[in-house]
Amino acid sequence: MVIHEWDKWVSDKTSNSEAETVSHIVCDEMLDISVVGELRVLLLEALAAKQSVVLDGSAVERADTAALQVLTAFFQDARSQDIVVQWSSASEALIHSAELLGIADILDLKAKAA
Repeated sequence: MVIHEWDKWVSDKTSNSEAETVSHIVCDEMLDISVVGELRVLLLEALAAKQSVVLDGSAVERADTAALQVLTAFFQDARSQDIVVQWSSASEALIHSAELLGIADILDLKAKAA
């Protein structure tokens, strides 16, 4: 299961009317083929909104190739549209799965290893 929330981040230098809306996507324990459809829809909505995206992968205990392929396509599309995507946190299991597939750099997960 994937949870999706919309929040507003307001810096000290912006008024509320200039607040940037950010899409927060929280990944559940199983980031696998069973949630790929839902994940893809959320990621496409985030791209369509043309706003920054923050992913939380801290709870991920298992990430399979299908889910990581969807994330890879999303990161590439976001970069091509100059949409900022960042991880608030990522589990060791998520990082390890991305490293095994050789896509940790694409998913900006290499530097997150603790």
